[in-house]
Amino acid sequence: MRLSLAALVLAILPIGLRQSCPPSWSLDSAPTAAIYDPNPNHLWNRLHAAIFIRSDIPSTGKVPDALDPPLWYRTSYLLAPPSHQRIMKILDEFLETDGERLIQDPVKRAILARDLWWVFDWSVERQPEYNQPAYEKEKQELQSRLAEVMRRVALTPEEIRTLPSNYALAANSGQFGKEYDPSHPNRPFLPPDLFDPNGPWVQLYGNGPNMEPVASSHAHTFSRSTFLVFIRLPAGRKATFDYLQTLWDFPQPWIPRPDDERHEQTIVNPNLPQFPAGTEVALVRQMMLFDNQGNVVATPITESVQIRFYRKISEIDRMHATTQAEAMRGSGQDFYQFRLSRPQLFARSTGGLRATDPDEREFAMFGFSGADEGEPRQYMSLDNYQPVMQSCFMCHSHAGINSLNTRERLLKPNWLQRDSPPGPGDQTNANWWQYDSDANWKQGRYEWGWLKGYWNTAAGTSR
Repeated sequence: MRLSLAALVLAILPIGLRQSCPPSWSLDSAPTAAIYDPNPNHLWNRLHAAIFIRSDIPSTGKVPDALDPPLWYRTSYLLAPPSHQRIMKILDEFLETDGERLIQDPVKRAILARDLWWVFDWSVERQPEYNQPAYEKEKQELQSRLAEVMRRVALTPEEIRTLPSNYALAANSGQFGKEYDPSHPNRPFLPPDLFDPNGPWVQLYGNGPNMEPVASSHAHTFSRSTFLVFIRLPAGRKATFDYLQTLWDFPQPWIPRPDDERHEQTIVNPNLPQFPAGTEVALVRQMMLFDNQGNVVATPITESVQIRFYRKISEIDRMHATTQAEAMRGSGQDFYQFRLSRPQLFARSTGGLRATDPDEREFAMFGFSGADEGEPRQYMSLDNYQPVMQSCFMCHSHAGINSLNTRERLLKPNWLQRDSPPGPGDQTNANWWQYDSDANWKQGRYEWGWLKGYWNTAAGTSR
């Protein structure tokens, strides 16, 4: 007979889950959203809402299908009352009623596991503000329940292998263009040959002295995802590799940092050989999962795609740009972004990817202060954030190759990016995603070891 982890934890921790909540806030009247089931009060919907719709930040209710939960490094939400009691009540209900049996769809189970994994990692990495509570007891309560729910909904290796390659479904859906159209530059496009191992797009690798992922900043922030970077020069695959060879052969790829008086630090030379107009760059974020054996694996589910097309290669005249949008137009780059939509993915519609609107806003998780961080709390409202496209431009506003923040991976002392077309015995494009190194990198991180500790304990109690 399986021993309930919830019962085990309740027996050994002074949790106080049955405490009453403040009279101004009711656990039973909390907002929800119909994500996993048409009934908004479905247990899985209530669990999703407890994470994504924050009672202290009302405008999170405008984006209940956000890609990532609105939890930042100094966030106390889900740890401080009343949100802690809310999430505990729902997780306990899930454990006590075997909530994993309510939904058997592997895609829905994968997405729930993914989102709970984010919350678990956030609770491990969280850094409280000065003189603020650390909530160590509450973190332990939350982590133990999250780990058990995640273990129960985990897929088998076979189920993960059969998850849909939703990028291909989206690219072939007919809803988006297949290439950049200069006569309709606002039309979003998804190149169907992006993952073709012999096609015009070349994947950049994160090999080098530290063996970190190629898009290391993204990977550190969203360490439950694999990040892939592709580049395509207008003349095709051979021209792209010829250009990469030119970068690698450049005699002075690094120069002394101008503001370092001790001359001990270097930066990438801003005068690297430039790629031509018409070049395209893509950043693909894909979902990682843990299987029911507790192993981290890559999956074929694409979470987001960012594409930049370089109409021209020129520095921005910031002195004469009156708005961020005007500066974007003057940069010579056209930006496109696609994001995972849970309802569309579950409905098998357009591969579950939707194009981001030019004026669309979201709670930024990468490179920005959190909505509940700092004084004053300038980001408490969604309306105070810049449009998503403009925030991407802020980090990629320089001319040509200098806007590619992973360009250092293309320079010595890294390894030369070589073309290695698959031979007769190599794997095909159908399961290329299984061989990315980011999953191995994730398994060496502290928060993964912390989760494995809970996972192994739970597995032992259920035998």
